[in-house]
Amino acid sequence: MRRYYGLRVLGVFVVLFAAYLLVANGVLEPRGYYGSRDHPRFADPWIARAETIVSGGLLYRDVSTMTPPLINYLLVPPALFSGWAGHKNPWATLSFMSWFSLFNLFTAYALLYTSRDREGGYRSALFFLFNPLTFGNTVLRRQDESILVFFFSLALLFAAHQKHWRSSIAIGLTLLVKLSGALIIPVAFLRTRDWRYLVIPAVVFGLVFAPFLLAAGKSAVFWDFSKTDTQHPFQFGGISPGALWSKIKGPPSERVLDTYSAVLVVGVLVVLAYIAWRPMGLFEDLSLLTTTVLLLSPKLHCGYFSLLALMMAPLARRHRLWVLYFLASLLILIADMFKFPADNYPMALALVIAGSLAWIASMIWLRWPRRNAQKLAAAN
Repeated sequence: MRRYYGLRVLGVFVVLFAAYLLVANGVLEPRGYYGSRDHPRFADPWIARAETIVSGGLLYRDVSTMTPPLINYLLVPPALFSGWAGHKNPWATLSFMSWFSLFNLFTAYALLYTSRDREGGYRSALFFLFNPLTFGNTVLRRQDESILVFFFSLALLFAAHQKHWRSSIAIGLTLLVKLSGALIIPVAFLRTRDWRYLVIPAVVFGLVFAPFLLAAGKSAVFWDFSKTDTQHPFQFGGISPGALWSKIKGPPSERVLDTYSAVLVVGVLVVLAYIAWRPMGLFEDLSLLTTTVLLLSPKLHCGYFSLLALMMAPLARRHRLWVLYFLASLLILIADMFKFPADNYPMALALVIAGSLAWIASMIWLRWPRRNAQKLAAAN
């Protein structure tokens, strides 16, 4: 039966991948979303970094790099395939779409084996695959957050099965993909009080990153808070309400950004205190923390919500949250399309706010039954 579930997941993956390719080809490609045949459009210099790696060069020193090292090495295969096709569309764009989507399949399998109930794991995998953000991000937007989501899923898989060494190592690898992998650390530690979650991720990250830092020096510091377009959230960008408002009304002052950033820090601390006071479950607590970070962050990209598509997949099934789960994701995806290529910032802002309210409603729904149960237990 396990094999049958695996084959079913594979079949659903293939069908959905093909369906989203049809949408990309029929709706976005005619509008030039993926660039022209001879000049594919990519948001990040993935190809330049991959070519530097293959030619023996060093990230950070020989090519501008604003992401951790592991993600760049994992992008070498699609960049090579694109090169074999002369970096021309449709093959250049298709190579990245296919590669990113493959990690959706890997994540679905991780969800399948996260639950001890294999049928429950199978349904969670389906919820994740059918979420609009899953293939919407990898195919329609052809962005790389699916790689981050997969490493998150590994850390959650091991944590759910009490494999704390493996989970803490997986978190370290997640940090080497995107620094947002740190989101798992406080929740995992608060649940277990296990020192490994505080130490091992930092050790793994440090051991891998140290050679780059020694060779490239300051240019390897991709989290520099004094610069923009680096790996930190204290800057306006993407589809955050602050970023979209600045597109409508003009660049905000430094005070506005400082206030926005302060609200993020305070909000995260408050939520962590609440989680420590009223813990629920691994996926529930991590979903609450992630929702807080995403909704309060000045810098927010559509693909970051794919993390919630992962974390909420088992919860949407278990807590009858599927309407909010799919609606919030769809609204965020459409908002990103209104930002670009439509350049309709007021509509994008309205949709982001609507999607954010749907995610907030999901968090309230998750916590409400537990609060009622606690009141009932206290009364008895």
